[in-house]
Amino acid sequence: MFITVKRHEREKRALAGIRTRLMDALLKSADQGLFLLDGKGRIIPPVSRGLATLFRREDFDNLTLEKLLAPVVSAKTLTVVRSHLAGLAAAAAIEAPPAPHVFERIEVRLPNDAGVLTTAHYAFDFEPADFANEPRAWLVRVTDITRRLQTLREVEDLRHTVQTQGDILRGILHMGGARFGAFLTQTDTSMQSIAAVLKKSARADEAFRGKAEETLETVDRIRREAAVYKLTALENAARGLTDALHDLRKRDALSAADLLPLAVKLDDLSRQFALVKSLSAAAAPAREVDDARQSPVTDGGTQIMAAPSFALPGIERTSPAGSLQNTLQALTEHIAEENHKPVRLESSGLDLVPSHHQATVKNVAIQLIRNAVMHGIETPELRAAAGKAPHGTLRLEVTAREKAIEILFEDDGRGLDPELVRSTAVLLGMLSSEDAARLHDREAIKLIFKSRFTTLASDSSPGSHGSGMSLVRRHVYDAGGKIGLASLPGHETRFKITLPDAPVTA
Repeated sequence: MFITVKRHEREKRALAGIRTRLMDALLKSADQGLFLLDGKGRIIPPVSRGLATLFRREDFDNLTLEKLLAPVVSAKTLTVVRSHLAGLAAAAAIEAPPAPHVFERIEVRLPNDAGVLTTAHYAFDFEPADFANEPRAWLVRVTDITRRLQTLREVEDLRHTVQTQGDILRGILHMGGARFGAFLTQTDTSMQSIAAVLKKSARADEAFRGKAEETLETVDRIRREAAVYKLTALENAARGLTDALHDLRKRDALSAADLLPLAVKLDDLSRQFALVKSLSAAAAPAREVDDARQSPVTDGGTQIMAAPSFALPGIERTSPAGSLQNTLQALTEHIAEENHKPVRLESSGLDLVPSHHQATVKNVAIQLIRNAVMHGIETPELRAAAGKAPHGTLRLEVTAREKAIEILFEDDGRGLDPELVRSTAVLLGMLSSEDAARLHDREAIKLIFKSRFTTLASDSSPGSHGSGMSLVRRHVYDAGGKIGLASLPGHETRFKITLPDAPVTA
């Protein structure tokens, strides 16, 4: 009997040892962040290799979940964490199961190899677990969902772009190409008027109130016209700015600080209008006809009205259809004239672009030209003061490389000011001022590719590049390519794009 009991004890210890070794092996090989949490919020070692990778640390001894997260999350997030941990403790006391998926998305900021903080998003799942000497414990799974969220945002951006394209087409078909072009021109003028009003210096309450009233009338006109053309996103952005201005009217006193939040609303409106202009230019057909007169086409004796084609102002072709070079030249001339800036485009190698990349190169070039002329090239007066030629120069060069097409686009304008890009990103809530300060200049200027980024500064500010660069990045990435950026403040901005020679297959 005694021998049998001892044998059972040995078998029990052996089984426990096997379980321990199995657990250690699983934790060492697990890419997912796994750990046990006791009823007091303490992490019970060992933890998985994945957790060490996610939080970029090795020491988890005597660590609570709150202390693990405190250095890498915001104060607001940490407050939510404390509240949930208190809920876990209360659940342990009454043996009630915790609410699942409490931390579906937590934003963390962790240092990379260069010592710069990068942002990631983690999801935390809590499941009750039995653990020796613990009345209540939870198995916590931490999953990196950064890429998933980025994909969802890109899908949402794409959905928004497709919706806007549909709105534009319906607007043109309903109102006619000439009227739609006039709407774009008038709205462009209105946007410049709004920016001019908000830039006016003001010191007294009455002056601030006058600026708000003058802006409100213009923005409301944009909202009504966008509604006519059923440009939903543009209408909503205008409504957001209109509502903010109405709120200001209700205040007894106004100051410069009260007008600052308008910058974010104005940024959203500018971004939506830039998207409409960009997509309108990219989708503009080759020939122009009178909307009021459509020639009938016969098909087996039956007359069919031909669908109208349109040419929006400034993007009509001045050469045979299919000439990308002349299309871009016409676009440059039109935007330069609109902005009262003498600009010339020097292009070469466009005939080397393969047919499967024609649309990508056209869309990218249109956006780069528009941004360069509107925001990169200085006025003749500023260029003269800087010792530059009175006319700005854009250079677009396509070169065939081994298994790739290389596209170089550069302008000799004011360049990108890293400090302006940092401050704009902070104002838009894209990152904290501390994170912005840690970015190297070459990393800071790449923020212009983020979907939320639009420079809020005026064209007279150094380094102003407008909205739409996220569209450029998406066009390039969708074609399987990559894009690089370099800039010398006061002198130039350069984009280098590489596209594979073969089309991307799903």
